[in-house]
Amino acid sequence: MEAPLQQQDPLIEQVVIHSKFVVAYHLQQDGPTPGWRKANIEGPVYVVRRTGTPRYHLIVKNHDLTADLVDALHPDWELDCQSKYIFYKVEDPTKKIRGLWFHDDSERLRVEEQLERLLRELRAAPPADFQPAPRADPAPPPQAAAPPTAPAAAPAGRGTG
Repeated sequence: MEAPLQQQDPLIEQVVIHSKFVVAYHLQQDGPTPGWRKANIEGPVYVVRRTGTPRYHLIVKNHDLTADLVDALHPDWELDCQSKYIFYKVEDPTKKIRGLWFHDDSERLRVEEQLERLLRELRAAPPADFQPAPRADPAPPPQAAAPPTAPAAAPAGRGTG
């Protein structure tokens, strides 16, 4: 089950839980008609563990092959669950609150239980676990950088004119 997901993200090591079908919603809070709007994302939902940071992602693989919904689980997430729905507020206040609708409430309960467990795990982890992943080719630290050199002189025996 991980292989198709690893094509998108090779750091995925395990599917923690999945459900066959959800519909994603975003909460529109601005404008004359605030409320829940379909995000035009529906398909299977996966909660995956990764070898890098962030450690866990929630992924909704969109059936129409356009953009998937991918959110990194974070200890600051706020979760609210109701019959057939999981609502969550990500740590970035500029992003909209999300909602996932499940056809089968027993599936919602299974996913909710795992999300709650993983969030407890993340909240108990040291804060360093939530730093952005380092670049593949990190620049040397400033103290290790060589001082700039003067341009090389022209080799002997060659004239400039």
